Amino acid sequence: MVEMFSGGDASFKKHLTLEMQRKLRETVKGASSYGDFMQSFTGSSVSDPDRFQVFDLGPILFSFNNPGQHERYEVKIDSEQIRGDEDAMELSLHYLRNGIEEQTPLALRFVLNMKRQEETWRLNAVTLSATLPVGDPRILEHSWWGPAAFLAATGAGPGNSSAVVLDDRPKLSPLRAVRMIGMAENIYAQNHPGLGYTCRLTDLVNVGKGLDEDGVYQFMDAAFAGGVYNGYRFTISGCEHRPVRTFRVMAEPVAGKGKAYCSDHTNNLRASDDGRGMTCLLSGKLARK
Repeated sequence: MVEMFSGGDASFKKHLTLEMQRKLRETVKGASSYGDFMQSFTGSSVSDPDRFQVFDLGPILFSFNNPGQHERYEVKIDSEQIRGDEDAMELSLHYLRNGIEEQTPLALRFVLNMKRQEETWRLNAVTLSATLPVGDPRILEHSWWGPAAFLAATGAGPGNSSAVVLDDRPKLSPLRAVRMIGMAENIYAQNHPGLGYTCRLTDLVNVGKGLDEDGVYQFMDAAFAGGVYNGYRFTISGCEHRPVRTFRVMAEPVAGKGKAYCSDHTNNLRASDDGRGMTCLLSGKLARK
């Protein structure tokens, strides 16, 4: 399999069954090459080691990397059974973000059936399966449907610009976003007693989930990692000395017009009409939750 998917057109065709090879020679002319297929699927060439990697040893067979989004897709070998001239290999797809594997609602699995012809293992059949946990209420959350789930649903790959993205999910108001950041800080400090609070928004992304009068929510959307969300710029400061015991968070309108919102480790939400975070911290009025 490693040779088939990393060696180019010749190696790919070599590991097709003899019957398929004959049919291709008879009927396929000017068809897209294997390299073109991989380019469209992964958004990169199979010769690009930063995007596509193969592994001769270990449980990982292939990986597709998207460095710009800090994403990685791994195809892992779960089991393999060889019986004479037949081989069944069970694979599963895994999605990692910032080096941490994330659970997705759609669990994708593959079974590759190989058969030996003329002393060469050749791909004979591919079985695809997907498990959707309909009893888990998280499937109703848009934020849980990450790229790995849509990989199968849309036919788009990790680097494919045509991949479907859920952009229609409702955005948090800046006031509620500030409150969520405070909650996420508390969870982060509880999970990292030696560090305390953090001034890095990226540390708070996907830190946890909760339940309020509106239902299940996720404390921090991945969009917060860039510091700008729903027209507001979010910054955290005041993280001196470890373990960090205090923090200040500000939300300022990117356009410069509108209210600024702020809070701190005491979870007192405040607002200022001039759109400046420092004004909010120094003399802001208490804001309704």
